[in-house]
Amino acid sequence: MLTTPDAADLRKLFLLDPDVAFFNHGSFGACPRPVFEAYQRWQRELERQPVGFMFNRSPQLLNETRGHLARWLKTSGGNLVFTTNATTGINTVARSLHLEPGDEILTCDHEYDAIDNAWRFTCEQSGARMVVHKVRLPLESPQQFVDEFCANIGPLTKLVSLSHVTSPSALILP
Repeated sequence: MLTTPDAADLRKLFLLDPDVAFFNHGSFGACPRPVFEAYQRWQRELERQPVGFMFNRSPQLLNETRGHLARWLKTSGGNLVFTTNATTGINTVARSLHLEPGDEILTCDHEYDAIDNAWRFTCEQSGARMVVHKVRLPLESPQQFVDEFCANIGPLTKLVSLSHVTSPSALILP
């Protein structure tokens, strides 16, 4: 049986000041203790032999990780790229597109600002148009979102950009 941990148990997973109620895990999220501890172990390994780690060990580890992730996502490792953050990732995709005037990028009004900014810039540079679906709240079902969002897809839609968990509202989109 699945149980939901209580807030006190979840708070122990983070290094956050216990006197602060922290809600912004989307933009400036705190790192869970186990992840932070693993990060520190990797950092110590890097510091023991920086050149060897960066040129020998790191590429091997990244390829292994890419393989595990590819199997989990049921894709090829060649389809996956690691970036330092969402902003870098989305800008990499945005700069690789060959959009033309009149093309459309479809997104919604619950996106992370950095992602919206990347698409706006891309549209300004290419003459494409950014179509922003306004999410009607409250959502009565996942299918309501799918139906209403997909009604915006047309022959000029070249790209759809959606977060599974939205940054400003923490909506979980289907």
